[in-house]
Amino acid sequence: MFYHAYDSYMAHAYPMDELLPISCRGIDNFGSYALTLIDSISTLAVLGNKTEFSRAIHLVGEAGGKLSFDIDVSVSVFETNIRVLGGLLSSHLLAIDPDRGLTDGYTGVLLDLALDLANRLLPAPDAKP
Repeated sequence: MFYHAYDSYMAHAYPMDELLPISCRGIDNFGSYALTLIDSISTLAVLGNKTEFSRAIHLVGEAGGKLSFDIDVSVSVFETNIRVLGGLLSSHLLAIDPDRGLTDGYTGVLLDLALDLANRLLPAPDAKP
């Protein structure tokens, strides 16, 4: 089931946030930063898919269009914390785990992105509506 959903997202919606299941189109509704891909990276590691795990890390952080949180959009702070920040941190920890042997030449880019995002989210609790 995971691969059915993941492959459909990658074929029809990436780099948008989510796949609309009926129209099979992508939608940016959580910040425009490939939310489903980030949310899926750690699952690829847990499933032992070294090739796609490495490819997903490359797409998020090391490809020419490196993910950037320097955008002026409204986001759900809760969803961004649990799905994006959590996804980046858990995927980073899996990428550096020598017992898993999932990546070769990983540069720590997921941790860099997580730090950037966390710093941007820090003022959120004090923001006035």
